[in-house]
Amino acid sequence: MTQKTLALKIGAAALLASALALTTSAQAANNNIGGPLILKDQGSFFVGGDTEFSDAISGQTSGPGGFGYSNSDYIKVNQMYVQFQVPMKSARNIPIVLLHGCCLTAKTWEDTPDGRMGWAEYFLRNNHAVYLPDQSSRARSGFDATTINEVKLGQKPATALPNVFLFGRVSAWDLFRFGPAYPTPFADEQFPVESLSDFGNQVIPDLNATLPTPNPTYQNMANLAILAGGAVLVGHSESGFFPEQAALVNSSAVKGVISIEGVCSPLNGAQIKTLAKIPTLIMFGDHLTGSPISASLWSSALQGCQTFVQQLKAAGGKATLVQLPQIGLHGNSHMLMQDRNNLEIADYVLDWIDKNVKQNHGRALVGKNRNASDN
Repeated sequence: MTQKTLALKIGAAALLASALALTTSAQAANNNIGGPLILKDQGSFFVGGDTEFSDAISGQTSGPGGFGYSNSDYIKVNQMYVQFQVPMKSARNIPIVLLHGCCLTAKTWEDTPDGRMGWAEYFLRNNHAVYLPDQSSRARSGFDATTINEVKLGQKPATALPNVFLFGRVSAWDLFRFGPAYPTPFADEQFPVESLSDFGNQVIPDLNATLPTPNPTYQNMANLAILAGGAVLVGHSESGFFPEQAALVNSSAVKGVISIEGVCSPLNGAQIKTLAKIPTLIMFGDHLTGSPISASLWSSALQGCQTFVQQLKAAGGKATLVQLPQIGLHGNSHMLMQDRNNLEIADYVLDWIDKNVKQNHGRALVGKNRNASDN
């Protein structure tokens, strides 16, 4: 081999290495979704709520705080707190409403327990306005403590107390499918189990038993869609079927519904006909039969949602049920929006919205800049 030939080969190898480096750099740039996030508007507001008279606004005979105020007064209940952000380039994209599940809050959709980007920010960076409610009776939405106080004051028996519950780490490990048995994770587990303590900070008591029937969150979600100018409603777990329930209350502004690992309720023909007009995506993760206690629950939930999707299609609806392993995404937990591949799943959701949901929507009726141009 001549010196010239050797030099040419070395040069070609260098060019190839350079090209590979540039390709890798370009891929890294594409995956770099950080940087400045320019917002057109952000804030918070409440949706719904009822004013009721309570004769037990505290559990003290001396009244609230012991200041001598009366225990009888008017209070606001059943309202729903919503925080929102609107990116600068959002005019052409449908808003997205993200509702949390049991024993959690809107924090579900923010940063992950190990500090990565959550769906709320990712959807913003993909130019969708994002609305994050806390379910009625949960967190910043508040709850009606009247019955609890009435029991403490002796006005009602202890049996009248609402069922308040939450999940600890061992039960959550099984129910949320982090692994076959605490503290062992599945071999391909995508949830960041090393950050379980940080995830535990998000868990709060479930106070839905203090609510009237039907759950006011359904009406509040339907109204929120109207206030957003039209929206895709996303529910998870306990709230997985709430988007459908909201659409059955008022479907006028519900442009699409996404149910993530929820229980699909049996519905009558008229209800199916209503929901068949709305594009529907139902999503389940991995290891549905891998947890000893919750395996039957997840199998039943999947079967119920498969039936629901079949009913929607039979009624002429546009409905999709996806199990993530079927599209090459393995090891996902019940908290798939916080898993290590959460943004890959978010891309699937965004692609589904782009292909199935009409992007036309009205101007939002809430926000400081609601009268400003959408351009």
